[in-house]
Amino acid sequence: MNKLPWKLVNAENVEAFVCDKTYSSKMLTGDEMAGQQVININEGTLQPYCRTEGGEHDETELYYIVSAKAGTFVWLDNDCVPVKNGDIIVIPPHVFHWIDNTKSDEPFVLFTLWPKQEQNGVFFARQKAWGTSVRVKNEQYTQTRLQNK
Repeated sequence: MNKLPWKLVNAENVEAFVCDKTYSSKMLTGDEMAGQQVININEGTLQPYCRTEGGEHDETELYYIVSAKAGTFVWLDNDCVPVKNGDIIVIPPHVFHWIDNTKSDEPFVLFTLWPKQEQNGVFFARQKAWGTSVRVKNEQYTQTRLQNK
């Protein structure tokens, strides 16, 4: 059995892919960076007074709310769900959903989790723009961090 090396990823070392002036995306885990099939985790940041267009998927998607202030919502079909830090929302297939930060003056940060990296639409935009699905700011980040423990 071939044993694969473990990986340490910290969001501060992952370069954000700026989708537009309202939303940026960091691919924290994916098959390409891990060298094996893993659960895709994406950190999304929605700017204050903004919302996303929304969409629906063929697979279940999970939202983990990292940083949300009063006035931040997730819409699931016609249901408006006020969210707070630590909430997890399970979004079944074919539920139209979007994130709404139009009433907050702070950025809204969430982790989105999928079984496959290709379910994240921004995955393909990153590959097209960068030639890869993830960019790190410092290739020596883990080594430096662990040396300074």
